[in-house]
Amino acid sequence: VDAVGNRLQVVNYLSLEDYLASVVGSEMPKSWPLAALKAQAVASRTYALRKVDQPGSYDVKANADSQVYLGLEAETPSTNRAVRSTRSLVLTHKGELINAVFHSGSGGLTEASGAVWKKQLPYLVAVVDHDQHSPRHQWDVRFSKKILRRAFPEIGGLNDIKLIAISSTGRILRVKIEGPKGDLLLSGRELRGRLGLKSTLVRFKIVES
Repeated sequence: VDAVGNRLQVVNYLSLEDYLASVVGSEMPKSWPLAALKAQAVASRTYALRKVDQPGSYDVKANADSQVYLGLEAETPSTNRAVRSTRSLVLTHKGELINAVFHSGSGGLTEASGAVWKKQLPYLVAVVDHDQHSPRHQWDVRFSKKILRRAFPEIGGLNDIKLIAISSTGRILRVKIEGPKGDLLLSGRELRGRLGLKSTLVRFKIVES
């Protein structure tokens, strides 16, 4: 337990393999085939090991900011078997651990790392992702004028939205928001944050209420 200002910060210390048994069952359905669970175990082990000894009082968070960890309740015989059978297996590139990021759905095509972060990694390139059965493969959401005024307060809401730049996979890189009080230029990441979108692989349609 570490004191942080006037708060207490509780850090859970446990072995990597015990941690992974829960992460595998927290990040994907425990009922999925063993091969899928094993692949998740290898990716999660690689991700966690890259975070060890990072600055701070803990290595990883227990939520989606790092990897979801729900404790013993997420462990099952199948997740334990997946972790045991892949023990010590990791993903590497030129002898070093890769940045083993993963997601629950990509809309059919992953994005190259250079379009998301500053550096293009040779092993994180855009590839076809056969996730058409994922509940997140296709989705839609509607925003009321009230919500849009809250999302874009500096221009009084949204009258129209225009795509300025998109990536090779069709994801939004930059947009212009036209509002009652002026225009606003945003990156795709900023737009996603303001509207709480699941992805920047989106298109918009203005509909009359």
